[in-house]
Amino acid sequence: MNSLENGFDNGCPIDLVLNLLSAKWTVQILRELALGPVRSRRFLRLIQGLSMKSLQERLKALHLAGMIKRVDYEEKIPHVEYSITERGRRLFTIMSEVKDIAAEIVEHSCKCSIEGFTEAEMQCPSRRLSKAT
Repeated sequence: MNSLENGFDNGCPIDLVLNLLSAKWTVQILRELALGPVRSRRFLRLIQGLSMKSLQERLKALHLAGMIKRVDYEEKIPHVEYSITERGRRLFTIMSEVKDIAAEIVEHSCKCSIEGFTEAEMQCPSRRLSKAT
């Protein structure tokens, strides 16, 4: 699949990925997906300040880039669930390296799901505590 099919322009491939990652809320969304599949509204409960419009825009961009998978459930109460793809998982290695570099710059540390920590083990200052799924 080329960049035009993904809805991206034909710019530098590195710029395309960095622009996707640097967009507001992308890292937080990926962090939640590292823990497992997530329904749309759960993102809103866990990511402080995230609006439904912004969430939909980010999920669409991540889906078009092949970073996440969307599954529609046509049940009595329809819902949508998102999960990380193998391509998205490959980003976790890069994001973990970026986090290590950041730790060299500032004296702040956290335990993040992108590094394999479970929800109970996570210590992320920008994440709301999970109350109910």
